[in-house]
Amino acid sequence: MAVTTKLYLASLVALLAVLATATDGSPELSATYYKKTCPNVQNVVRTVMAHRVASEPRMSPAILRLFFHDCFVNGCDASLLLDRTDDMESEKDAVPTNVSLDGFDVIDEIKSALEHNCPATVSCADILALASRDAVALLGGPSWSVPLGRKDSLYASKDAAENDLPNPHGDLGDLLKSFEEHGLDARDLTALSGAHTIGKAHSCENYRDRVYGGEGANIIDPSFAERRRQSCEEGSGEAPFDEETPMVFDNSYFQDLIAQRGLLTSDQELYTHGGPVSDLVKMYAMHGETFFADFAKAMVKMGSIRPPQWMQAEVRLNCRVVNH
Repeated sequence: MAVTTKLYLASLVALLAVLATATDGSPELSATYYKKTCPNVQNVVRTVMAHRVASEPRMSPAILRLFFHDCFVNGCDASLLLDRTDDMESEKDAVPTNVSLDGFDVIDEIKSALEHNCPATVSCADILALASRDAVALLGGPSWSVPLGRKDSLYASKDAAENDLPNPHGDLGDLLKSFEEHGLDARDLTALSGAHTIGKAHSCENYRDRVYGGEGANIIDPSFAERRRQSCEEGSGEAPFDEETPMVFDNSYFQDLIAQRGLLTSDQELYTHGGPVSDLVKMYAMHGETFFADFAKAMVKMGSIRPPQWMQAEVRLNCRVVNH
C-alpha cells in the first residue's frame, strides 16, 4: 500500500511539473532545447544562411517575411511551409498576402542539412525562428537568444492567411487591433514594423493608394510619390521600403516615416496621428540602439505565439509535407 501511494505521489508530482511548464500545457520554449539532441543546430542554420545571403541578399528579408506570415496565422507552427495537397489548400496560395513570398528553398536547404546532422529532431518552426534571427544579424541588425522547442502543424489554413495578416492598406486602429489579437502591443507593432528597413514591396497594388491620390496621399513627400508612380508605370512596381539603405538593417525606416516617405499606408500610419506610436517612431529614428533592443524583444515575443491547443503537431522530416 505504501509503495503504491509513493508511486502515485511521484507520478502526480511529475504530472504537475509538466503542467507547470506552460499555461496551455505546452512545454516552455528554451534556448537550450536542443543542447543534447542537436547541439550544432545554430551553427548549421547560420552557415546555410550566411552562404545564401552572401550570394542573394534578398533572402534576408524573404526569410524574415516568412516568419512573420507564419506566426500571424495560428501561431508559429510552420504551417506556411506546407505545400497544397488534394485534401488541403496551402497558405502559400493566399491572395494577395502570400503569393509573392520567397525563400522556401533556403528553409529546405537548412532542413536537409539538419536531417543529416540530427535526423527527425529539429522542427521546421524552429528553423524559421533561427533563420529569421540570422537574416537580421547578417544585414547588420541585432542578434538575440532564440527560445526553441516549437512543433510543426499538420494543417495549413489558407482562409486564415487571407484574413489574419495585417493589411498594408490598414489604418493605425486596424494595425493595433491585429497585433493585440496576437498578444502584441503598440511598442511591438512599431518595433516589428521596422523590419521594413530591408526588402521591398513586390507590386504597385501594395502602395498605389499612397501615390495616386488615395487615402494617405496627402501625407507624402511629393518627390517620393513621383518616383513611386514611375515604379508603377515602368514595370512590375517593385519598390524598396527604405530607399537609402534597402539591404542594411538600420533605423532609416523610421527616419523615412518622419520625412513622409513611408511606402505603405500601414507604414506611414505609425507617424500620422501623433501620440505614443508616433513618439516611438521619433525615438527609434534618433536612437538605433533602442530600436535594435526593442526589435529583438518583439521578435522573441512574436516567436512565442502558440498554435491553438487542439492543433496536432509533429517534427516534420520535410518542411513541405506532413509525415506519413
